[in-house]
Amino acid sequence: MMKSMKALVIGAVMTVSVFAASLSAMAATQFVQNDMNFRNGASTTSTIIGSVPAGAQVEVLDLKNGWNLIRYNGTVGYIHGGNLADSYTAKKAAPASNTAPAASTASSTKNYFDTNWSQSARNMSNNCIGETKTVVVTDGYLALRSAASFDAANAIGKLYTGDTVRIQGSFDGSYALVYSTKYDTVGWVNAGFLK
Repeated sequence: MMKSMKALVIGAVMTVSVFAASLSAMAATQFVQNDMNFRNGASTTSTIIGSVPAGAQVEVLDLKNGWNLIRYNGTVGYIHGGNLADSYTAKKAAPASNTAPAASTASSTKNYFDTNWSQSARNMSNNCIGETKTVVVTDGYLALRSAASFDAANAIGKLYTGDTVRIQGSFDGSYALVYSTKYDTVGWVNAGFLK
């Protein structure tokens, strides 16, 4: 009986060692391409345990249902797949255009966008729910916001030309409710910058 228990314990230790060695052998260092939520499970409903900034170097341990199991700053968790690469180059805003407003204050910028882009938002109707749209900005970035209003306090993140969002179907003035894969969350954007 003692020999069989000893053999069972040795077998369990060897299995754990082999698993740890195979996990370590499979790990690869990659760079995060967008700011990401760091979660304790492979789902958008899993608890957020932190965030991983764009450009961060992480150790990739596994891939599960489109989610990457990573080690970042000593913590193991999941980030949504498709956001890792062998290198990282910081994203830059598109060059300025003569058609962009030369706004000197937040108030005049808000007025410009409300006046010129609200029609674009009205042109998007419920028939585009679920469609993926591409962000197009001529200067700077498009703010993803927690509310349908121009306010520095409600900014969730920055979307640049080429980033994509999925229309969720609510419209409020010039704003559209969207899902951002970059930030793995729902927020409001000025619809005039979506194509």
